[in-house]
Amino acid sequence: MELRATPLWMTGVRSEEEREFVQVLARAISGDVSAFEQIVIRYERRVLNLAWRLLGSGEDAKDASQEVFMRAFRFLHKFDSTRPFEPWLIRLTVNVCRDIGRKRTVTVLLDVDAIQAHSDPHMELSSEEQRAMLQKALQELPQKERAAVVLRDIEGFSTAEVAEILGSSEATVRSQISTARLKIRKALKRRRL
Repeated sequence: MELRATPLWMTGVRSEEEREFVQVLARAISGDVSAFEQIVIRYERRVLNLAWRLLGSGEDAKDASQEVFMRAFRFLHKFDSTRPFEPWLIRLTVNVCRDIGRKRTVTVLLDVDAIQAHSDPHMELSSEEQRAMLQKALQELPQKERAAVVLRDIEGFSTAEVAEILGSSEATVRSQISTARLKIRKALKRRRL
């Protein structure tokens, strides 16, 4: 008898690291502060980077990161442990950044190549000029469109994951990303003239 790995059979298989994380998460949910500290250590860089990309300020990103983990600790008992943890934490990060963004001036600093907003490969602008132009174009986007573009084009989440994180449908996310990319291209074209 030969044992073969089929997709159905493999769905229940987790790596040792994943199994350990599930145990740490269960301990954190039950109130173990040291387990929650392990979660913070595992995700602090990820949360901080996303917050920086959404807010554009190191200080705002640090404030957001701290608030994300405070809320995560406060609401961890509401987390559905049958679902993946990272999308829940990312959604929490996006929501905190929205709250902070409403209160503060938003400056978004992103890598020009990440969004691929420029279409003329023979542009004679320096990378610094391109970044400044892109930053200005992104500032003009509505917050939901900016979040969708950052999560999809910069963070690399799938459209389905972005929809779950933002609490929208996939069709809405695709529309937001498409509209945002179009607005960015138009803004960059205006600035080049």
